[in-house]
Amino acid sequence: MKLRRLEIENFRGITKLDLGIGDTTVLIGENNTGKTAVLDALKFALRSIKTRRGCAFEEYDFHLPTSNAEPSDAPAISIRLTFKEDTPGDWDNQQVAKLNRAKILQVDGAGCSLVILKVGARFDATSQDFIQDWEFQNPQGAALTGLSDTSLATLHSEVSYFYLSALRDASKQFDAKGPFWRPFLKESQLTPEKRAEIESKLSDVNDLIISSHTSFSQVVSRLKAVREVVSVANGGDDIVSIDAVPGRLFDMLSKATVSINTTTGAKIPVGRHGEGTQSLAVLTLFNAYLQAWNKGDPIVALEEPEAHLHPSAVRALWQLIEKIPGQKIISTHSGDLLSEVPPTAVVRLARVAGKLGAWPVSSVTLTDPQTRQFNFHIRHARGELLFAKGWLLGEGESEVTLLPEVARILGFNLERAGVRCIPFRQADIGLFIAVADGLGIPWVTLTDNDQEGQKTIQKVLAALNGRNEKRVLHVMPEDDLEQHLCVNGFGDVYENLLNADTMLQVTVPDTDPLYWKQVTKAVKKHKIMAIQNVLQEMRNGRPVPRLLRRAVFTAANLAKSR
Repeated sequence: MKLRRLEIENFRGITKLDLGIGDTTVLIGENNTGKTAVLDALKFALRSIKTRRGCAFEEYDFHLPTSNAEPSDAPAISIRLTFKEDTPGDWDNQQVAKLNRAKILQVDGAGCSLVILKVGARFDATSQDFIQDWEFQNPQGAALTGLSDTSLATLHSEVSYFYLSALRDASKQFDAKGPFWRPFLKESQLTPEKRAEIESKLSDVNDLIISSHTSFSQVVSRLKAVREVVSVANGGDDIVSIDAVPGRLFDMLSKATVSINTTTGAKIPVGRHGEGTQSLAVLTLFNAYLQAWNKGDPIVALEEPEAHLHPSAVRALWQLIEKIPGQKIISTHSGDLLSEVPPTAVVRLARVAGKLGAWPVSSVTLTDPQTRQFNFHIRHARGELLFAKGWLLGEGESEVTLLPEVARILGFNLERAGVRCIPFRQADIGLFIAVADGLGIPWVTLTDNDQEGQKTIQKVLAALNGRNEKRVLHVMPEDDLEQHLCVNGFGDVYENLLNADTMLQVTVPDTDPLYWKQVTKAVKKHKIMAIQNVLQEMRNGRPVPRLLRRAVFTAANLAKSR
């Protein structure tokens, strides 16, 4: 059984969210957009809530719409899960029969079997307490009637939910009581004969240690004095023993530890390694557990699997994640991990006009060339762009060098505002606009006015889709950024880079309209040096050109308004 849709209302920071779930779903988005809330909502629905008694939800699980709102006044929490066949007959007959006997199986118009579970909680004015409830529904949202209280347990027996949070402490997970390590320590797989054989050998090893360590005999003789004070069971002289090695198999297994070699070859317990190695070890243990002990169709939730890992290791991590069985729902903040994730698995959670929405990459319409460009320029090279609050699109290296520093000079911090400056000339601005629009990312463009710039302008105008042209499209009157800077008070910076040879390329007087074009062309090899010098002049108080001010200001405020 696969979960194909999750609908959440009034749960923590989520007022309403409708999320499609694939075989693998990777959730991205800035902080406080609901990624962890999605994973926790599933935990409540599939693990925490087993009866109608009590309330697994806490006060702050309810959505508080204002700063002075009280949980008791909050609207009811609703979490609705739809399990559905992709094609009729996907579910095996035994499973369908079991769900049918529980009277929770439905069939849609296409002949696909589905099960819809809704769990929720609210404040009950009569009892003055929070209460939880659950029901199975038909596709129209009406509650199914005549069900046994065991119907929820029937679903849980068919669908198991596992959640591995970002805080992964190997010392706890590899403890004898750890949920994923404990099953491997069971001795039930051994025959009585094999168990007796092992315990006999343990006894022999223990005797050898005791006999070799002569000081132990002194301890034994002194401890026998206990019987002079209190009565002990009759055992002759054998009333005291020392177990240097546990004599019982279950005791031996409970003390089993996992060690990992260091770079020197020394074996060190996994809990003594660095956080990155511990995190990775817990992930591999989790995978081993699911491979060996899982029953039913697992839904596996992983929160920030990249935690504490080196970027190179993060990119290799996806191969491990793919081996984990079951349907996977993953939250991540790593662009390096995204570089390995299939684009169709990625869903961005973002607030637009104050409302949280799910923006799947699979919904972005790209041509075949644009898809290749997306994979190369964004997914593989700069996956972190998909996490941004806004994009400031510039022609190339000069713009990307200049604009963030101009923002700082003007008192803006684009990084803190979540705005990324992106050079689009090596790809296609249409690609960046399509991806931004498809993922709910606002954008602003600063473009040249040369022949290529005119093509850019036409593509931007075609993609306005109701936007205010003056807010998102900023066009330099001159051919390019360098000429624009010259015309707007920084010509001397470029003139100072001319030498005897390059001055020969300037054939018109400084009053000629072609003068700055020739100057900037003559010092083209030094254009980034020129940009750095321009920035220094701005820091020293020379005014920032108005067009650049407007582009930076608009970008920062567009992202803020979203």
